[in-house]
Amino acid sequence: MLLSFIIKAATIGFSAGITPGPLQAVFLSYAIKGGWKKALPAAFAPLFSDVPVVLVVFLILNNLPDLFLRILQVAGAGFLLYLAWDSYKAFKNYQMVQEAEDTNLIGTLAKATTMNLLGPGPWLFWSLINGPNLIQAWKISTWWGLAYIASFYGVFILSNIALILLFSSIRQLGEQVRKALLLVSALVLAGFAIYQGLQGLAVI
Repeated sequence: MLLSFIIKAATIGFSAGITPGPLQAVFLSYAIKGGWKKALPAAFAPLFSDVPVVLVVFLILNNLPDLFLRILQVAGAGFLLYLAWDSYKAFKNYQMVQEAEDTNLIGTLAKATTMNLLGPGPWLFWSLINGPNLIQAWKISTWWGLAYIASFYGVFILSNIALILLFSSIRQLGEQVRKALLLVSALVLAGFAIYQGLQGLAVI
């Protein structure tokens, strides 16, 4: 029975890792701008952003007020716009991109963590999907709960790293492709920001 929980956690972790979203767009942005070394810290952002999320969900599982999530959506949309602007500046000042490879790795992790924390995704994900599964495993045994967490994050983080390496390899296709992808990442981030902001404002 423990194996079923581990398989479930690994499957959910893989799905979360490869599903397109703001975090994956951030991976693309950082990988294209500075390569895998710059982008790699972002892969571990969920380990830090999910801690308060899991704690809150454990305390008030499925009882998060709509207003709380809407505030998060609007705040997260603002931060996504900031990241989109950052990618757009790298596109406009492309000659400066080469100098960006030594960007502070802690800064990369901090930005990705903040973006993830301010998005409604982790809150809804842990409230509706992962939270109930984790609680079910935890009720059987603390070790089962820890095994579930380890399996989920193990596969999730490895999926993130694989995406970053994939995006980083695209940089080798040529300077024009690399520059174009910077613009793509900016547009994708801006698109997520607009959609998330409109959701937060209950427009859609």
